[in-house]
Amino acid sequence: MISVSISGGWGRAASADRAASAIPWDALRQVDRRAAARWRIAGVADRRATAVPWARVPTRDLLQAARWGVAGRLDAQASAQPWGWVPAKDLAVAGGWDHTIKPRDLRLRLIYNPKPARKDLTIAAGHRRVNEFGPRFNAETALQDSLYVPGPNWLVFEFGGRPYFPSTSPEVFFDFRYVPETPAIQPTDMRRTRVRWQSARRLNLGRTLPWGKARAVDAVLTDLPYVDYPGPVKPLPEPPPDPTILDTYMIANTVNLVALPSRTPIEAKNIKIGLDADSFSWSFSADIFSTAAYDLLGPDAEGAKYVELDINGWVWVLRIGSRGRSLKFPSAAYSIKGSSRSQLLDSPHAPLRTGINGAMINAAQAAEAELLNTGFTLDWQATDWTFPAGSLSYQSQSPIRVIARLAETIGAVVLPARDGDHLDVVPRYPAPPWEWSQVDAPISCIIPPAIMTALGGEWTEQPAWNACYTSGTSFGCSMLVRRAGTAGDNPTPDVFDDWLTDQPANQARGTHELSKGGNIEVVPISIPLFPFTDDHGVGLVLPAQLCRVPEETGAWVGLCLGVDISAEGTGAVRVQQQIQLERHL
Repeated sequence: MISVSISGGWGRAASADRAASAIPWDALRQVDRRAAARWRIAGVADRRATAVPWARVPTRDLLQAARWGVAGRLDAQASAQPWGWVPAKDLAVAGGWDHTIKPRDLRLRLIYNPKPARKDLTIAAGHRRVNEFGPRFNAETALQDSLYVPGPNWLVFEFGGRPYFPSTSPEVFFDFRYVPETPAIQPTDMRRTRVRWQSARRLNLGRTLPWGKARAVDAVLTDLPYVDYPGPVKPLPEPPPDPTILDTYMIANTVNLVALPSRTPIEAKNIKIGLDADSFSWSFSADIFSTAAYDLLGPDAEGAKYVELDINGWVWVLRIGSRGRSLKFPSAAYSIKGSSRSQLLDSPHAPLRTGINGAMINAAQAAEAELLNTGFTLDWQATDWTFPAGSLSYQSQSPIRVIARLAETIGAVVLPARDGDHLDVVPRYPAPPWEWSQVDAPISCIIPPAIMTALGGEWTEQPAWNACYTSGTSFGCSMLVRRAGTAGDNPTPDVFDDWLTDQPANQARGTHELSKGGNIEVVPISIPLFPFTDDHGVGLVLPAQLCRVPEETGAWVGLCLGVDISAEGTGAVRVQQQIQLERHL
């Protein structure tokens, strides 16, 4: 083929012409220019004489061509090398993979460099590039574009009740299968939305929010779930049920007093137990009849004795703190006094301590730290705030006094459990008095006049304060708390407290001080203590609870300041519950 490409249509010069027209390459002379051959088309005779056929190669060229074939056996034996055989010298240096690694080495290798499981390889996700700039794919029209649309002539198919199969060698057959092509993913808003890579602070500088601990602004609880808040959510309490109004109430009171742990019954009379908002333990007193009971409840080497009091299913566990007797012929009188177990957190049962916080801490954490290793638990339900390092300091205080002081700082109270080692810190005013008439006011119980055995009232006049200035001393901040909708022109006396170190505490304390103003009436009410399992009556009313009283002249709401329960008479069968309600007129 090289000879064919060279021969072309140029023709072949004669031997005489080659010799006469040869031009040396190194020097050109003027005479050579005149003897130069002209460019012209060769004659027809020359083309026929020198033409070379394209379809045939001369025989002499075939004899010199190299044939492509299988190498001879002699060459294969001389140069071929088997692939499956390794010389012996390589076997000597090969590493044995089965016995060189010790078991402990295997454990270290699994811990620090674990081998991925084979099952992970099967679920590896493939990566492909999306179709960013291609035409939009429409699933509705994609199927229509690929369907066969027949012409004007009809096509008749006779299947005869069986699948269609083309013949072995048909001229035309039909394939009814259609597998749509899987389109590549296309960005939806790639062309309409442009994202600039820059600092988020520059982009949202005008919308910067101070992220910190939330403050209770409205003080209205809701039961809506917070999707982006993983912490606990206190639901809105359900409204209390209306007590059943009957013409006659018959209650078979049961009063049992037993010594612990032997549970020996003790005959007693004039039993009284109570709690007020400013106390952190239940107070108890009773008169007993016999010398044996008096000796049984006396202290011994293990300490003071305990009793369990059960009144209509409401149970208290009380610690006997003192006892007395009066012997006068021909009679004898014995009495005992006690309190709930929360009294153990006060002096002289608990040591006095002095402390200061070395790091930032909040009030709930500080209160829980006071109960460390005491067995008591705490539920902080009031406003929480932060103490900077060195701002929470006290000297010679018992644990319960520190907790009570923390609660008092924001206008909260400490409620002890009746029969367990637990404390609750709740706001004294669950809601400001000007919000008690609202529908969502946190009412705890309803006391109808039909179940009251006594009702009184004592009215006192207080200034109608509408503003309060609160401030810390060495730490914290100052704040003017003003009642919404007022001018704030009648302020309370300024409040200064060392532990007002954060805005939530100042706001809670200011709201508490404003709640104490106005025309206040203290209403004492006596009602029966309905059994613990009675869902249609009024149960035990505790301090810091809001109660609604639906009188005929109009319903009103009062705050419970304290409760006293008495069981008198032979066998302590006359049980009464006296509560003090604070009503704002």
